[in-house]
Amino acid sequence: MKRTSIRLRLMILMIFLTTLPIITVTTIATNNTRDSVEKELINANNSRMLWADQYLKELTQQIDILFYTLQINQQLITNLNNMDYPDVGVQFSTQNYIKDTLTTVFHANSRKIDNLDLYIHPSQKAFSISYANSGIIFSLDIQNGNWSRMLHTPVNMYFKQSSDGIYAYHSMNRFEDRKLLGGLSVRINKQVWKEVIDILKSEPESSVFLINDEGEFLSGSSSTKESIEIQSRLRSLNLQNSELNFLKTNDYFYFFKQVGDGELTVAKAIPVETVNQSARPTIRAGILTGLVFAIVSILLSIFVSLRISRPIVSLARTMRTTHISNFTMKSVQSRDEIGLLESGYNQMMQRMKELIEGELQKEIEVKNAQLNALQAQINPHFLNNTLHLIGGMALSKNAPEIYHIARVIGELMRYSISSEGIIVSLEDELKHMRNYLFIQEQRFAGRCTVIVSTDESPLSCLIPKFSLQPLVENAFEHGLQRKEGAWKIEIQVKQISSRIAVLIKDGGVGIEPDKLQQLRMDLQGGLSLKTIVEKQDEPRKRKSIGLSNVQARLKLQFGEQYGIRIFSKVDVGTLVVMSLPISRKGGDADA
Repeated sequence: MKRTSIRLRLMILMIFLTTLPIITVTTIATNNTRDSVEKELINANNSRMLWADQYLKELTQQIDILFYTLQINQQLITNLNNMDYPDVGVQFSTQNYIKDTLTTVFHANSRKIDNLDLYIHPSQKAFSISYANSGIIFSLDIQNGNWSRMLHTPVNMYFKQSSDGIYAYHSMNRFEDRKLLGGLSVRINKQVWKEVIDILKSEPESSVFLINDEGEFLSGSSSTKESIEIQSRLRSLNLQNSELNFLKTNDYFYFFKQVGDGELTVAKAIPVETVNQSARPTIRAGILTGLVFAIVSILLSIFVSLRISRPIVSLARTMRTTHISNFTMKSVQSRDEIGLLESGYNQMMQRMKELIEGELQKEIEVKNAQLNALQAQINPHFLNNTLHLIGGMALSKNAPEIYHIARVIGELMRYSISSEGIIVSLEDELKHMRNYLFIQEQRFAGRCTVIVSTDESPLSCLIPKFSLQPLVENAFEHGLQRKEGAWKIEIQVKQISSRIAVLIKDGGVGIEPDKLQQLRMDLQGGLSLKTIVEKQDEPRKRKSIGLSNVQARLKLQFGEQYGIRIFSKVDVGTLVVMSLPISRKGGDADA
């Protein structure tokens, strides 16, 4: 007994000593690789940020030169003061000079801008030059909007977002008293912002942002769901430093740089997961190498301790090869730990045999009773009403509807008494449900609206027989028939990930909250076979029993994670959701 314990411990120690160096080397290599990738990513993006900063700095300098070219033009300023001159001829020549001057400046900078506006404050008029027009004059009130900022203080340059693009603004003030004479604005060509984004967006998953000096995000910024979270994070940072800044958090790498005197700030965010993805090949290689060495060490350990471990291997082989119907016992040849294992194995096999035989018999009885109960579950009142409907139609008119109703009733009966098994395809179950709905539509013609929509892919999947029709019958019996006016019932079958969802929604009277709670408790706790049989014929409890019947068979067939759920609201309706696995003939259900 002592030697056996030592050999087992030795085998475990050998495995540990063999795999420990591999795990250590792999961990170090992974960390080094990740650090190297992270450093390379930071350096590359620092260079791109400086590149974008230089590009935007040249843009702001060019716009600044444009603004001052117009502001120092004394003849232009003189003509601005003559805008309201009473002589029409003077006004005409003044307007022509202003248009010619603006047109010349606009075309000299047309690669970067596509609109130039000159605002005259005393007259509250503005001149506009663009590719679309050679100069138009219009009234402009700057009390509100993007122009209003220059009313409060002289502003050299600021950027604002408008519906048609990004504008740069400049106030024109009289030198002596800083009184506002007017202002200039240019709309930046969208291609300029596209070039900035192309410079910065080196990683597909990164987010790029342009921010003005008021902290507003301009139209070149990324606009995904993650970008909104990043924007919130950037607002909390101090972006007043003109140097290139870098910040690392648990989720992102942040880069931000002010352009020029702070009129613009460019920022970029890269998910940390980008670096992790680059390190994964090394991790996989290390794990594979560790597995290979671990397997070799296990084989060597088994070889060394073969004589000691042979009884355990023999016992394990017996357990592995024993068929469920044989329950082979193992002869006990010693009284040490191995003998105790063999004795425990024999007791376990005997107990398992007794339990499995009892459970199999019980399961067979439950399934037979459930199937017999469901096959006899078609409501006699429903068949009686259907026959009356057929007779009434035959007396009132000679029409093919009689044939259709008779055929549907035959299919309902044939499906109910068929012996194909208790598991059918979802397509067959839906066909049976549609036959039932057809009868109800004819019975309540002009009053009942039925909508059925199904995905094609789940139709071949399996479902316990008589799982859908009881739920639809409940919708009519307990939801719609007590409601006055028009009825509506919707059935949807759709595949969601690795599951199939069947949704049955009625616009009936709904279920009161206390009854809904009790119904959910019954479905969660389940009902025994004895309870189902005893209460099957009680009309007031058919709804609970029918749902519990379906719930019990779904969980028995597919497992506890599948079944039905109920949602309801009084005077609104009830929604029953059935969850099924994707299971097909000849294969197991998907997890």
